[in-house]
Amino acid sequence: MSCWMIAHRWSNPLVAPCPRLSVCGAVITQFVVRCNRDVSSVAKASSFPLSSFESSKSDAVIVTADKKYGSKQVISVTPRLYEYILTNVREPQILCELREETSTMRGSQMQVSPDQAQLLAMLVEILGAKRCIEVGVYTGYSSLAIALALPEGGRLIACEKDAKSLDVAQKYYERAGVSHKVDVKHGLAADSLKSMILNGESCSYDFAFVDAEKRMYQEYFELLLQLVRVGGIIVLDNVLWHGKVADPLVNDKQTISIRNFNKKLMEDERVSISMVPIGDGITICRKREN
Repeated sequence: MSCWMIAHRWSNPLVAPCPRLSVCGAVITQFVVRCNRDVSSVAKASSFPLSSFESSKSDAVIVTADKKYGSKQVISVTPRLYEYILTNVREPQILCELREETSTMRGSQMQVSPDQAQLLAMLVEILGAKRCIEVGVYTGYSSLAIALALPEGGRLIACEKDAKSLDVAQKYYERAGVSHKVDVKHGLAADSLKSMILNGESCSYDFAFVDAEKRMYQEYFELLLQLVRVGGIIVLDNVLWHGKVADPLVNDKQTISIRNFNKKLMEDERVSISMVPIGDGITICRKREN
């Protein structure tokens, strides 16, 4: 039984020990409710390309109003459904402890969710990855999940500029017995990636995960595209940005950056892509042959 299943059975499903998880569920629900209520009027008043949605009998399901999709029912992750998803996550004890310590820290919402980390680890295993990169470590939850999934001779380059966060991450690498797999790069990630390219490491990595400064995503992506081999995978976090990317009334700098990045990625023939609505949204990119 996972640590989550043991430790997080509370009477009120909206009051969770981990702020990130409860907030995610609330944001997703609020976004869907808003779409159900007024997306048609917003779309008419704006040139922003939005499809309208209709409510179904279940709050956990929405149906696009565009009949070309055949009235396909799509799951909307309500708080109750998300609690159920989390009971089906196999979270190792060491990751559970790291998550709980991080939940007491400033910026804990930056930590990836357990279901996201499980997917990242599975991608590493499916790919048979041996050499990985993470841009944006924070306290190390996702990098620890990746390191645990790597074979004994595997290597993870972990790029992070915040020393305090790295201290927590390195403590847990040591406790988990994977510190020999993780090469920490303290400093600006772009500088570390450029140095790796100059060092002749292009096309030598299997997998990369990005969860860092959103306005830098395009630069990170271009650098990682040089470092990852053909057939390798780059995963980018926060591509749905709490639903803001689909709201034409939200135009702050970070939202615009992610929106523009998503558009460019959609048109980028160098990679195959799949946007997945897990956590705050991830896009999985597979590098194609030239």
